[in-house]
Amino acid sequence: MSCIHHATGAAALALIMLARISGAEAAAGDYRFELAGNPEAAGAGKSIVAVRLTRTTDGKPVPGAVVIQTRADMGPDGMKEMTVPIKSLPPKDPGIYRFEIEPGMAGGWMLTLAAKVQGETETVKGAVTVKLAK
Repeated sequence: MSCIHHATGAAALALIMLARISGAEAAAGDYRFELAGNPEAAGAGKSIVAVRLTRTTDGKPVPGAVVIQTRADMGPDGMKEMTVPIKSLPPKDPGIYRFEIEPGMAGGWMLTLAAKVQGETETVKGAVTVKLAK
């Protein structure tokens, strides 16, 4: 009977470990970036775009993430090679990440972002599309 208990315990431990590993692999997919309101004019051809990072399982905003990569391109208008720099701005609200963009051309812009979320091993990646004025 002792061998059965050990085998059952080992099997349960293996299942728990597998669940943790599977959960870690899927963790980055448990988040999404979404546009948070309309872009704001920032003067001299610049726009401020606010992006919300949310947890898909409960819809709650995710504060304290560190955005490690940004890219803005005109992919939505068929010009993916047209890129402009993005400047990260301090957040005003928890889970809202703000960026200053100087598009140089009005149209559809794709913001591609990557962030590190506290407690997650994988980098969270996503993109939002926004219409910007020149």
